[in-house]
Amino acid sequence: MLQKVKTMGIYSICHFLVDFLSCIFVLGVASQYCMGKESIYFAEVVIYNFFAFAFQVPLGMVMDKFKIYKYVGILGFCIIGICYVWGPGNPILLASLVGIGNALFHLEGGVNSFEQSKGTAFLNGLFVAPGAMGIFLGTAFHNQLAVTYWPIIMVFVAIVLLTAVQNKELPYITEEQERIEKEGSKFKYQDILAIALLIGVSIVVRSIGGSAIQYGWKTGFIIGLLYTILVVLGKMFGGFIADRVGLKKTAIIALSLACVSLIAGFTIPFFGYIGIFLFNVPMAITLLLLEKCNTKNLAMMVGLNTFFLFVGYLICMIPNAINNYVVLITSIILAIVSIYFAFQKFDKSTIL
Repeated sequence: MLQKVKTMGIYSICHFLVDFLSCIFVLGVASQYCMGKESIYFAEVVIYNFFAFAFQVPLGMVMDKFKIYKYVGILGFCIIGICYVWGPGNPILLASLVGIGNALFHLEGGVNSFEQSKGTAFLNGLFVAPGAMGIFLGTAFHNQLAVTYWPIIMVFVAIVLLTAVQNKELPYITEEQERIEKEGSKFKYQDILAIALLIGVSIVVRSIGGSAIQYGWKTGFIIGLLYTILVVLGKMFGGFIADRVGLKKTAIIALSLACVSLIAGFTIPFFGYIGIFLFNVPMAITLLLLEKCNTKNLAMMVGLNTFFLFVGYLICMIPNAINNYVVLITSIILAIVSIYFAFQKFDKSTIL
């Protein structure tokens, strides 16, 4: 138990650091090399998000092919550190490299969280949750920290921490993959595809719904910090609740209550805080479902989760004149429906 706490503590801290450092670099360092050209800055941010999120899929495929689930996180932080000491350069190239570094860490952390959790949801959420705080604080302080040595120090700290968890075997994942090689998977290719697409729809529409949560009262650092803490807690404890109540039941009930709370939050801030907590509860659940339907290609499925986030990010960039209430309600209903049918397909495949 102590070993599991140590391992997950390190991966969670490093997840905060990798998103914090990446955010500072993209917004505070690489942006200075854009020479005031908004088009280059826009391209830099989009390209970073592509490599940090969507590019996890091909990277994960390579990791699965060669069963490399260790040391890639250290490599990712090394790439980020090199970009910090590179000096003035092409902002799009540097943002791309930082994105790849970020992606490599996320893949190692995601796979190793699955190992530690042994197929349950809580540790998935515990690993993913600190990233939201890293992005919030990185966005808030990128100007102040971009010109200091603190980012380099934090890169070294992360590498030292990750070194302490590199010599651990992955018996649960190895056993599962060997079993699949020997007996074959319970999930046919079309089942995996259907589950992945349904979960993908739920992730994309939740991203769209999240973009519609524009509260007039959510201003200032303290309120933003409190709001982000609720996001973190939702991601963190969603898996904990789901492991005890049931994955499907938790996701559907949480999203149903989130819909009502988030709408009420436009006029009553208290409900907005409750709503954003509930809105983030399904994150660990949908990630776990992706992983469990295709454990043979575990890193790829971890990457597929963030690929869908990138798709949602691109859609949210399209100008939208539809009422925020309509977007929010519609997106949550679609998320509930897609998650329900994903579980129906998953449960049917495991019974057969």
